[in-house]
Amino acid sequence: MSNASGRPRPQSATPRAARPAPIVPFWCGGVSAMTAVCFTHPIDTIKVHLQTSTTHTRALTAAQRIVHEAGILGLYTGLSAALLRQGTYTMARFATYDVAKDRLIASQQLPTPMTLLLAALLSGAAGGLIGNPAEILNVRMQNDRALPPHLRRNYKNALDGLVTMLRTEGWRSLAIGVGPSVLRATLASASQFVSYDVFKRRLLEGGLEDSTGVHFAASFAAGLVATTVCSPADVIKSRSMAALRGGQAGGGRAPSLWATCLEIYRHEGPRAFFKGWLPSYVRLCPQLVITFVIYEKLRKSYFARYK
Repeated sequence: MSNASGRPRPQSATPRAARPAPIVPFWCGGVSAMTAVCFTHPIDTIKVHLQTSTTHTRALTAAQRIVHEAGILGLYTGLSAALLRQGTYTMARFATYDVAKDRLIASQQLPTPMTLLLAALLSGAAGGLIGNPAEILNVRMQNDRALPPHLRRNYKNALDGLVTMLRTEGWRSLAIGVGPSVLRATLASASQFVSYDVFKRRLLEGGLEDSTGVHFAASFAAGLVATTVCSPADVIKSRSMAALRGGQAGGGRAPSLWATCLEIYRHEGPRAFFKGWLPSYVRLCPQLVITFVIYEKLRKSYFARYK
């Protein structure tokens, strides 16, 4: 038996009315996403190269250049930062979304799309703020090979990058690109979580059982929606975080959100805001499928104790 938010009600031989319905543990989303990123990181590396490039480059060309310069392991550049990002950014989004949805949904009311949207917006804002430092490291480490040798940052790993950023650029460096990062995280949460929940509900209402197949189909469709909605903010975020301030790797002020948008539009046109759409979807689709399937498994395993 489930309550309105889809979580099972506690059942036992003796009544325990005071025992509240459980909320998904905060770490489930982070563990799911960290597992998924191990499979999808090479595609994300190619996507960042495309988004930070000011010339028209094909995904295959970018991949060949990366492999030629750094070998096959070059596609995994910045993996430590990507894992840190998923362990902060995605975990914060999932945890906030579950808690917000639980608080916003009445005890006997089905969640409406607007309720889900509000919960997703709150989760996106939290994820964007908490995960911004790891997002900067992820973009910088993936884009480092695209820079001239004398301008490369050469972070050894995420921890080394974080220490170097604080030492050379100060605490304010952790907020570089926070505007587009929060915007992108908000759009991502709204498009991913809401569309996933809506698609999943429609499939269940159509007579299908709550199974891995339903989770796969709902996350596949959610990836299509999320990629299109998030692409402009994702390009702006990548450009802002990868930019060389003061003409060198570190120092100077970051370009404003408006200045970055205007520069892209003036020099490359509106299509530039959708650069890397295909590798973004190719990455996001399996990312969401793996994340949501593992998340649902962890959720069901946790809730099984309350049946």
